[in-house]
Amino acid sequence: MRKASRKAKFPRLRQIREEQLGWDATEILTRLPGNRPSLASIYRLEQGLSIRVTNARKVFDVVNAALGNKLDPSKELKVD
Repeated sequence: MRKASRKAKFPRLRQIREEQLGWDATEILTRLPGNRPSLASIYRLEQGLSIRVTNARKVFDVVNAALGNKLDPSKELKVD
C-alpha cells in the first residue's frame, strides 16, 4: 500500500503575489527551479487547496526570496 504524501497550504499566496509582488501566477512558475510544480498546482495552492509539501515549499521559497526573506514558513505554510 502506498504511503500518503503530506500536503500543505499557503493561504496568503494570492494576496502576497498580487498586493506585494504584482506578479501573475506564471511569473512564479518561471522563477521556480527545474523540477517544479505545475501551473495547475500553483493555482490550486492559490485557491486554498493543499499540494505536496515539497512543491508548496518551492513556491514559498520563490515568493519569500522576492520579498527579501521576510516571511516565516512556520506561519505561512499549513501542513495537513
